Amino acid sequence: MNSRWMEILQILKTAKEPITSSQLSTDLQVSSKTVRNDIQALNALLQNHNTKINAFRGKGYTLETNGESSLQSLLQGAGDMKEIIPDEPGDRVNFLVERVLLDSGYVKIEDLADELYISRSTLQSDLKKVREILKEYDLTLNHKPNYGIKVNGSESKIRYCISEYIFNLKPAALEESHDWLAALPENDLSIIRNSILSQLREHNIVTSDVSLQNLTTHLAIACKRIRENNQVEIIHEALYEMKDTKEFAVAKEILQDIEAALDVSFPENEVAYLAIHLQGTKLVGPNHGKEKMKTVIDTEIQMLVKEIVNRIDEKYHFQLSNDEELLFNLSLHLKPAINRYKFQMNIRNPMLEEIKTKYPTSFEAALIGSELLYEKVGIYVDEHEIGYLALHIEAAQERMKRASSNGRNCLIVCASGLGSAQLLIYKLKDRFGDTLDIKGTTELYNLPYQSLSDIDFIVSTVPIEDDPGIPVVRVSTILGDSDVDQIERLITKDTSVIEQYVHERYTFLNRQFESSEEVIRFLGNVLMKDGIVEGDYIDSVLERESYSPTSFGNLVAIPHPLEPKTDSTFWSIVTLKKPIQWEDKLVQIVFLLNVNRYKKDDLKPMFHSLVQLVDDRNFVQQLLQCRTYIQFKNKLGNR
Repeated sequence: MNSRWMEILQILKTAKEPITSSQLSTDLQVSSKTVRNDIQALNALLQNHNTKINAFRGKGYTLETNGESSLQSLLQGAGDMKEIIPDEPGDRVNFLVERVLLDSGYVKIEDLADELYISRSTLQSDLKKVREILKEYDLTLNHKPNYGIKVNGSESKIRYCISEYIFNLKPAALEESHDWLAALPENDLSIIRNSILSQLREHNIVTSDVSLQNLTTHLAIACKRIRENNQVEIIHEALYEMKDTKEFAVAKEILQDIEAALDVSFPENEVAYLAIHLQGTKLVGPNHGKEKMKTVIDTEIQMLVKEIVNRIDEKYHFQLSNDEELLFNLSLHLKPAINRYKFQMNIRNPMLEEIKTKYPTSFEAALIGSELLYEKVGIYVDEHEIGYLALHIEAAQERMKRASSNGRNCLIVCASGLGSAQLLIYKLKDRFGDTLDIKGTTELYNLPYQSLSDIDFIVSTVPIEDDPGIPVVRVSTILGDSDVDQIERLITKDTSVIEQYVHERYTFLNRQFESSEEVIRFLGNVLMKDGIVEGDYIDSVLERESYSPTSFGNLVAIPHPLEPKTDSTFWSIVTLKKPIQWEDKLVQIVFLLNVNRYKKDDLKPMFHSLVQLVDDRNFVQQLLQCRTYIQFKNKLGNR
């Protein structure tokens, strides 16, 4: 069974509804014909395991099994096969990276070609990609005649690459049996993990499961490399600074436990190297009070966090600057984070994709934090770290939401005097209760001077000609049934997405493009031609993409500029004839977000509406089938 067959089975096994061949071909990046051939071959194999793949015309494929344990044993057996030969180019490259990293000596070219059943020229093509990957870690792949190829570079960079590329490429669960874990016997891994846990408990140290997994991985790699006579080089100044820290003392005790149980000796440099890893964990216990814990946070860190939150508030109007819990939690997180990146210690965020999809506004806000870290500390953090910052920001917004009224905020504009305004207030309160928070009343001529930063919509008894930047509900003073329906839709956030964000002029269906940049430039040029955006618009969108790709999976990308640059909020949309590669994901439908520069805080409801639309895999496929704007608009409206 090859890797693609296994992936087909895993997709069908977890699917809650039929999966079409076009969906499978997109996920697997092969043609629909290849998918059909694979399924035909798979069914022949599955006959012996009480399982079959059913095909339903017009709906797709489902997996039917009369013996779950039999199927599971098939999948487990295939996954455990060390001798399984990668047959796809991408799989071969991953195999080769792992092979040369985990082998300290030279590996002969002819041996690799024979092992993979490929020609020498094909292998050389794959090795070119391997060299490109290693170059990202300041490593090279040297070739020595009659010996073979070998990874060259500093020991710390080699270990970083092993951990970052191999470990983070695999699934997160530590208990799963990965090929790289075969570098050490299972009993050795158990000793390493138990030694870490024992010392963490003894020193009252709390760390996350992910950090524990990272530490175990680091020590597994260290044991293997030391046994092969490879040791890290620590600059004397850094070693001297580490010796008096709590982390150094804890690292020394962990390694003493491992030395006593395993046949390996850790020099002082390795103790310091582990101590630096420990600096990337929270060295505080659960019983430490907040005031006591504040003493371990540097004043510089606290000032940096305040500046980060202030800048986020300036852009997004979250009003989080006085949230002491957010300031404290971010400070506690950034202290070890800065140490991690100072010494190039990788961290993995297993929730990254979900954070980007479910909390896009908080992720965008966290990007501001990453920019400031680079400005002030000279540290460039990756998506995984940005994802953790986003969680803190999202949690702060949830606290604020719960602390405030559960209702939506409105302002009443009434031209017929205080009595009529009061009558309207009483009617609204009687009808909507706590779900509507009336912030005040104003006359039409005073409306331009009112602050609308915390107002969700306006209820007006008179027409408002100038767009205030937020929804307006025109009602009569006596509040009829149709008026009530309009307000209810706003309170439940059931506003018309079509009317608000989608316009025929900026909707392009079934187009042909080859790259993400080509799509962005096309949409940006249309906006520039209409005089809606300025000349720096396209560069701003591309710069935002460079920080973190906006491809969210499910064939959808949601690019946008770094700063709001339009006078209204709307989407520019493109659907594509064929999916294109957008960084690490395939994309076939693009929503370019344009946000009102004068009403920046409407970014979150727009993201919320969009995520709801594109989160449904089948619905995305239905949108891709649309050939006219009317079809597209009706499909969105009928969702």
